[in-house]
Amino acid sequence: MSNESILLRAYEMMCRAKAMAFTYESNRSTCRYVHSTSRGHEAIQLATAFNLAAHDFVSPYYRDESLMLGLGFTPYELMLQLLAKAADPFTGGREYYNHPNYRGNGKPTIIHQSSATGMQAIPTTGIAQGIRYWENIDPSKITRGPAGEAPVVVCSMGDASFTEGEVSEALQFAVLKQLPIIYLVQDNEWGISVSSREARAMNAYEYAGGFNGLNRVQVNGADFEASYRTMADVVSRVRAEGKPWLVHATVPLLGHHTSGVRKEFYRTDADLAIHGQSDPLPLLYKKLIEAGITSEELDSIEQAAATIVSDDFRRAILQADPDPSTTGDHVFKPATIAEETGERQPAGGTRIMMVDAALFAIREMMELHPEIVLYGQDVGQLLGGVFRETATLASQFGQHRVFNTAIQEAYIVGSTVGLNAVGIRPIVEVQFGDYLYPGFNQLVTEISKSCYLSCGKFPVGMVLRVPVGAYGGGGPYHSGNVETTLLSIKGIKVVYPSNAADMKGLMKAAILDGNPVVMLEHKGLYWSKVPGTDDARRIEPAPDYILPLGKAITTMPAAESMMENGKSCVVVTYGMGVHWALNAAREFNGEMEVLDLRTLYPLDEELLYERVRLHGKCLVLTEEQQNNSFAEALAARISKACFRWLDAPVEVLGAMNLPAVPMNSILEAAMLPDAAKLTARVKELLES
Repeated sequence: MSNESILLRAYEMMCRAKAMAFTYESNRSTCRYVHSTSRGHEAIQLATAFNLAAHDFVSPYYRDESLMLGLGFTPYELMLQLLAKAADPFTGGREYYNHPNYRGNGKPTIIHQSSATGMQAIPTTGIAQGIRYWENIDPSKITRGPAGEAPVVVCSMGDASFTEGEVSEALQFAVLKQLPIIYLVQDNEWGISVSSREARAMNAYEYAGGFNGLNRVQVNGADFEASYRTMADVVSRVRAEGKPWLVHATVPLLGHHTSGVRKEFYRTDADLAIHGQSDPLPLLYKKLIEAGITSEELDSIEQAAATIVSDDFRRAILQADPDPSTTGDHVFKPATIAEETGERQPAGGTRIMMVDAALFAIREMMELHPEIVLYGQDVGQLLGGVFRETATLASQFGQHRVFNTAIQEAYIVGSTVGLNAVGIRPIVEVQFGDYLYPGFNQLVTEISKSCYLSCGKFPVGMVLRVPVGAYGGGGPYHSGNVETTLLSIKGIKVVYPSNAADMKGLMKAAILDGNPVVMLEHKGLYWSKVPGTDDARRIEPAPDYILPLGKAITTMPAAESMMENGKSCVVVTYGMGVHWALNAAREFNGEMEVLDLRTLYPLDEELLYERVRLHGKCLVLTEEQQNNSFAEALAARISKACFRWLDAPVEVLGAMNLPAVPMNSILEAAMLPDAAKLTARVKELLES
C-alpha cells in the first residue's frame, strides 16, 4: 500500500470517527448508555491498527473506537454495542460501548477485558506469556502470518492507568521473561477530572525507564505519519526480536471523558482550546493538501463517511433489543465432566495424604496434556511449594511448565485469562487464603466475567489453588478461610475437599472443567497431622478416576430407625468440618448423619434438600467466622426449601466472629469449632 493510500485511508477513518461522535452527541436520548469516543486519539489508534495482522492480538480500551475502525469493524457493528442491541457482535448487549472481544478470521484476536483502569495489562501480558510458552514447547501451536511472521500482542491503555500497581506487575513479568508485547499508552493528561499535574510524578515513558529491558519510544500521537512510522518500526522489531516495548503517545482529548462525565463539568475553555490545536483530523487534512490531494476529494471522503455513519446509525436503531430469556446464558462454559468415572478404590491400593493426592492428580494430568502449566510463589524446583504440594513437578516437567513467580498475586491470577486465549490450561497457586486479596481485582473484574460478557467466546479455564484453614498456631495471616468472599463472586466455581480421594478426583475435574475453579485446600488436612483427621488419608484412586464438581456425599449415614422415629439430624459441612462431624458422630447412637458438600459452587442442592427433608433437623457447620457467612446463607436457603419438613430451625455453628485467627494455640482453639462443641450443639438440636 502506498503512503498516499495509507494517508487517505486514515483520513476516511478519522472522518467516520468524527461523524460518529457528532451523531452520538446529537442523539443523546437514543445513545443513553454510557460511552466514550476517540476524538483526539484517532491518529495513534489508526496507526496501530494499520500495522496489525490477523494473527496478532490486541486489547483496546474504552476510548479505542478508531482502533476498531482501523481493524476493519464497521460503524454499524460498533453502534450495535453502543445501543446494547441483541445483534451486538461482541457481548450481545451486555457490555459498554467499545468493550469488544473477537475471535474469528481476518482480524486480530481481542480477549474480553473490563473497564477497570489498567486491569487489562495483566491478562494481555498473559497472552504474550502463552506465545512464549508455545515457542519453547510446540511452535506449531502459534498462528503466524503468510510469510511466517510472528504474532505480536498490543495492550492499549491511558496514561492514568500507569499509577495502578497491577500495571507494574505486568511490566515486571514482561521484562523478566522478555515477552513479545507492546504497551501502547495514550496520554491525554486527564484521568476523568484529575489532571496529570495532580496525579503523577512522571509520565509512562519516564516510569518505564525503571524497568530494565523494556524498550520505549515517545511519539506525537496526533500526527498520523509520525505515529504510523513509529508503530511500523516497533511492530516489526517485536515480530523479529520478541521483546517488550512501550510506546508513549501524547494526544489531545477533544471529547467528553464519557457521555456521563462531560468536559464542561471540569475543563476550562483555555484547556480545550490548547487541545483543539492538536486535532489529528485537520493536521492530516493539511498534510494531504500539501501532498497534492484536492480539497474537493477530501470533502467527498468526509461526506461519504458521514453518509455511512448516518445510514449505519439508522440501521442499528432498528435492531431488536436482547431477549430477556437469554440474560442467564454463558455464565459458564458447559462442563465436560458430569458423572463420576474410574476406579475410586483400586484393589491393593495404598492410603495417601491429601497433599500427595493433589500432587499425583496434577502429575497425571500434565503427563497427558502438554498445554497444562503450573506457577505461583515458591512452587518451582528448589522448594516445590511451602507445603511440598508441587514437589518433583518442576524436575519432571521442566521449569518452563512449573515455575516460580514473584510475589504478584494479581499477575498469578489474571494472567490465566491471556493464557487461555492461546490454548493453555493454567494451574496457579496463592500461598495462603489470607494473601489472595491482591488477586481479587483480576478474579472479579476479568476472570469471572469473561465468559458471560464475551457470550461464551472467552471462557477462562483455570485452577486456582488456595491453602486455607487454621491449625497449630498459624496465626492471623496464615489461618483464614475465604469461601464466603469467593462465593460472592459470580462466574467462578469453588471446591473444598475433605479427603485424599475427593481431592484427586475433584482436582482432575477442575482442570478439565474449562471454567475458573478455586480449590480450597485445608492445610490441617494435607498430612493428617491434626488429631482426628486420619480419615483424610484415603486409598489413592486409579489414574482414570474423576469426580464431577457439584456432587455432595453422605459420608456417615444415620440409622434408619432413628430417622423413622424423628430422632435424627443431618450435619451439613465441608473441609475440616467433616472431620469434626465424624468425630462428634461417635458420641451418638446413629442419630447423626454427616453430609460432605465437597463443592460449594455448584452446590448439590438436590441431595442436600433430600437429606434435610428426611431428617427434619439440620445444622450447618463451618470453620469460618459465623456471622454473614456462606453457612448462614446456606441455612436460610435450606429453611426456605425445606420449611414444611423441618422440626426445628436450621442451626449454624461457626468460628467466633473475630477479625483474625489468634496466634496462641489456646486462643485459636477457643475461637474455632471442634468435635466437642459440635456434640453439644447437636444434642441441643436433637432435644428441641
